[in-house]
Amino acid sequence: MWIYTTQGFLSVVQHNAMPDHFQIKARVPDPLQELWPNHEIEIIDWADYRYRITIEKSDALPVLLGLMEKVDYTSFKNACGGNRIYHTVLAEIWCIMYSYQNKMESLFNR
Repeated sequence: MWIYTTQGFLSVVQHNAMPDHFQIKARVPDPLQELWPNHEIEIIDWADYRYRITIEKSDALPVLLGLMEKVDYTSFKNACGGNRIYHTVLAEIWCIMYSYQNKMESLFNR
């Protein structure tokens, strides 16, 4: 599952060898450090997601749910405006997904 937060982008997947754990991956360490400061971040130089933590699902889920509970903005991209690079990337993703929406609508409206 991909999750875009105001702290940054995360990829949350089932750990391949530990059924009660997630592996939470990030492109930069910041969101992992901010959201789970007490977990050691593994750095894998050859991986597409270089930064990751292995975490029990019971420890990860309250943090992820807490992010949703704290939503008080009406524009996600604007809430991320403090980090210009991240905001620019989010705007690019918004454009790609808007294009996807238009393509899918054109298929259904034939």
